[in-house]
Amino acid sequence: MKVERKVTFSTLGCRLNQYETQAIREQFKRSGYVETPDSKQADVFVLNTCTVTGESDKESRYLIRKFHRSNPTGKIVVTGCYVERDREAIEAMEGVTLTVLNREKSELLEMFESCTSLSFRQFEPPSKRRLAPLSISRFEGRTRACIKIQDGCNHACSFCKVVLARGPSRSRPFHEIVDEAKRLSDQGYLEVVLTGIQLGAYGYDLEKRQMLPELLGALSQIPGLKRIRLSSIEPTDVTEELVDAMAQFQHVCRHLHIPLQSGDDEVLKRMNRRYRRNVYRRLIQHLNERLDDFILTADVMVGFPGETNEAFRHTVELLEDARPYKLHIFPYSVREGTKAARFQDSVPRELIVKRRALLQDLERKWADEHRRRFVGKTLDVLVEENETSGEWLSGRTGNYIKVHFWSRSPKIEPICRVRVEGIKERKLVGSLC
Repeated sequence: MKVERKVTFSTLGCRLNQYETQAIREQFKRSGYVETPDSKQADVFVLNTCTVTGESDKESRYLIRKFHRSNPTGKIVVTGCYVERDREAIEAMEGVTLTVLNREKSELLEMFESCTSLSFRQFEPPSKRRLAPLSISRFEGRTRACIKIQDGCNHACSFCKVVLARGPSRSRPFHEIVDEAKRLSDQGYLEVVLTGIQLGAYGYDLEKRQMLPELLGALSQIPGLKRIRLSSIEPTDVTEELVDAMAQFQHVCRHLHIPLQSGDDEVLKRMNRRYRRNVYRRLIQHLNERLDDFILTADVMVGFPGETNEAFRHTVELLEDARPYKLHIFPYSVREGTKAARFQDSVPRELIVKRRALLQDLERKWADEHRRRFVGKTLDVLVEENETSGEWLSGRTGNYIKVHFWSRSPKIEPICRVRVEGIKERKLVGSLC
């Protein structure tokens, strides 16, 4: 009798990693593996790592040790950006069977089965300019599906290890993306999220130079696909052509996640960011003018070396103008191998904690302001989860506003018309129309 082989997965970091884990998951399923949520029952643990912060490295090490303690005979395969930057240290950890580079992910299963069999063969690492040929047919456990459109980054932010781990920007062929979106639409997914490391660099390296606005147009023609969302995009990559496409194609979500990092010009210069505070301010003003009910979410870093009280005040002032609905606040952490790691003028830890707390208070205030804008309106909500006994549901609008609503109906459409009736415990609440 054939022995059932079981695998479990864990993913840290960005949507691109989530996409790549799904592609690896499908590799294992096609080979007869059964996925299990119970790590003690798994024959294989696949960990897709992140190295954006020191905390993400720490979390990766914790998960490796946790799995090995609970399942000493299980095989551990580690991939992702942390492997790119510290492969030898990971390979030295007890229990690790195999490490796989980002550009090797499409061969991960083959590499694993080779190294655990008698017919082991050596794999040559592909060039960093190679885009791993990954694809998916569904997105496990999600109501929206991510689609990888590019990998790598052509920027060189002084604090960031991701460009070191992912290499330069490489675009996925235009037709592959459209075909994958069609497959996902056929599977019933109504929303796709276009993801990459430097999303706005898409198309520059393609022979036909088909760019992000053209891709949005092609995806908008797919029957059954109701929403196309862009993941994080750099301020300098939000071109007028892209804004025109967002305004023209009704299926493109009126929401962008645009990293700020700092609102101070001197800090931005030291970060090697390619814009200054007034460029960011004018961009957000322009998006609000061009796109109805536009919603901004953003990243900001606190405690970057040399961030004075005045520099932090400039960040607060710019954010007061931009008023993001959601703000990801990252305390600066030293990343070895980056230019910023050599800076000496570090910010005291207690000051970083204080600045982060202030921004968290402001974020809550701005989020409440945005929620009040939508009270009394009827919104289209993509259902994400049942909250209690199948009656309270929640989901997000096209512009990323989260809505909670009540329904007694045993059958709910994936996208519901919801009338927003008020705010309860800092949540938008409503009922089905």
